Amino acid sequence: MRVDSIYEVCAPDVVAEDFGGEIVVLNLANGKYFSLLGVSADIWRDLAQGYRRQDIISHSAASGPEIEAAASGLIADMVREGLIRPVPDEAKGSAPVGAASTALSLAACTEVPGLEAFDDMAELILADPIHDVEEDMGWPVKRDPVPSA
Repeated sequence: MRVDSIYEVCAPDVVAEDFGGEIVVLNLANGKYFSLLGVSADIWRDLAQGYRRQDIISHSAASGPEIEAAASGLIADMVREGLIRPVPDEAKGSAPVGAASTALSLAACTEVPGLEAFDDMAELILADPIHDVEEDMGWPVKRDPVPSA
């Protein structure tokens, strides 16, 4: 992972919503969803706004090596889970002006940034509501698979 990388959300397969400070990210390609709280949510917001990875990591260094490693690991986890991807060099614009919002939250950071993943609803999220449901029962009752001959 390049230190000067700028990332973008892997749309249209990934959508995110801010619920009063908690960022919930849904990967429609695999049905997994993720929760980001506190400084983790700030890191998501900054990455989505176009801040460079190095800008975010450098802010975390002031909070100590554990926080710096966790912030770097969080970004790597987001890439591995297919939530964000590096922007190709030819598509990069200029980075946003001003300090990333993580600068303040990382300066007073007492929590270790991390990505909480859930896959308990993956089957339901991936179901096709038109073709995969019993006609008489409707959504969200998934049709029993037809045994193969």
